[in-house]
Amino acid sequence: MPDRRLWRHFDYWLLAAIVLLLIGGVAMVYSASRGDPVIERTPTDQAITALAGLVVLLIIAVIDYTLLKNVSWALYLLTLASLGAVLVIGAERFGARRWFELGGFDIQPGELAKLALGIVLAQFVADRQGRRPYLETVFLSGLLLAPCVGLIMLQPNLSTAITIVFMWLTIIFVGGLERQHAVIITLAALAMIFLVIELGLIEDYQVNRIQQLLGINVEPGETYQADQALVALGSGGWFGAGFGQGQQSQLRFLPVRHTDFIFSVIGEELGFVGAMLFVTFLAFVIFRALRAAWIARDTFGRLLCVSIAAVLFLQTYINLGMQVGLMPVTGVVLPFVSYGRSSLITALAAIGIIESVAMRYKKLDF
Repeated sequence: MPDRRLWRHFDYWLLAAIVLLLIGGVAMVYSASRGDPVIERTPTDQAITALAGLVVLLIIAVIDYTLLKNVSWALYLLTLASLGAVLVIGAERFGARRWFELGGFDIQPGELAKLALGIVLAQFVADRQGRRPYLETVFLSGLLLAPCVGLIMLQPNLSTAITIVFMWLTIIFVGGLERQHAVIITLAALAMIFLVIELGLIEDYQVNRIQQLLGINVEPGETYQADQALVALGSGGWFGAGFGQGQQSQLRFLPVRHTDFIFSVIGEELGFVGAMLFVTFLAFVIFRALRAAWIARDTFGRLLCVSIAAVLFLQTYINLGMQVGLMPVTGVVLPFVSYGRSSLITALAAIGIIESVAMRYKKLDF
């Protein structure tokens, strides 16, 4: 057990925000799934997962985060193996292989990869900082990332691949990226995008979604999801139609309303005020993650917290953006709120790491 004095630095404000988001998320999943026999168990499953995730959060917070360095390479190999295995034995849904089905519980290795690769990259960059040329570190860390991103693209899962690349860019920026390095990386990124397109790693439906966002070659009915989300949000007004009273969600006009489009349900039923309350709590969680990065006692802890904040920020931005027509429709859930058991467990485990860093930012005096 850790020294009791460590708990003085436990971020109780962060935990409180997480708990409120979980309660609000379960409530909105219940409202979105009410009366629908296909998804009627989702609020119960989400609540059980949330409780289990909170236990995971506390257990990880108790463990010294620096011990993660000892298992980083094992995590990397396990991530590679799971991403490869899901392409062979994973469950296929909607033309994609992203899930392992284990007795009613779906595990999405792409979600776990976000956290595992954050640990691997943070350890790699931190250990080489000041010892090797930084551009060499950037290049080698990119090589570490490439096989995982490639396997995720083969699922296909473009949004997860983009999220992981964004996390990597954030880590190398905070790790000490210089101006001349940024130019080289930008040119390399443009070359990589061209290569991905040439190799056909971007599916036709992914290109179509981008075209729909830009209003190019849009066929009637193709933007149904985005249109219904806008209608739901717009009809909420300042205070909404009331919990469980949204027409778009309750009459099932809004698709995947308990996962991808849960924010539209919030906007319709709780209005602008309720929606902004959820956004405020999410922003507060990201802020506390950055605070933990700021006070971290070492580079590894700082990069860990920054990687988690980057993932939470981008997922939130993409999910909210696709509700209002700023981003293409994709399968990115709203952290801590949307239904998704793998994503929820992973996100709560990540918060546990942030708490571990915050608890140990000062060395104990004996």
